[in-house]
Amino acid sequence: MTTIAAEAPRVGPLSRAFAFARRHALSLFAVLSLVYLMLPIAVVVLFSFNDPAGRFNYTWEGFTLDHWRRPFGVPGLQESITTSLQIAALASLAATTLGTLIALALVRYSFRGRGATNVFIFRR
Repeated sequence: MTTIAAEAPRVGPLSRAFAFARRHALSLFAVLSLVYLMLPIAVVVLFSFNDPAGRFNYTWEGFTLDHWRRPFGVPGLQESITTSLQIAALASLAATTLGTLIALALVRYSFRGRGATNVFIFRR
């Protein structure tokens, strides 16, 4: 008795390309999203090495390291950074405190609106 070996179906390069794209679509989308989000930061870092002729920094004039040698050379920059860090610390402390208190309330106590609060916090 002879058996006929079934041939494997031939898969073309286009089918393989679509299969690869289907498998890695989420990863590709995530990478493209991160590149899109990081692009403005890269532009700011790139233009921090620019030596503009005037006040505005829209076109590339020349390379310089002066802005990095004196990071607080701009008047008022140190005070504004200090104020921003103080506000950030206060906001972080307040958010952590409120989040901890509401988490404890949701876990330990039954109160009117508990279900709505759960939906509001966890379904957004």
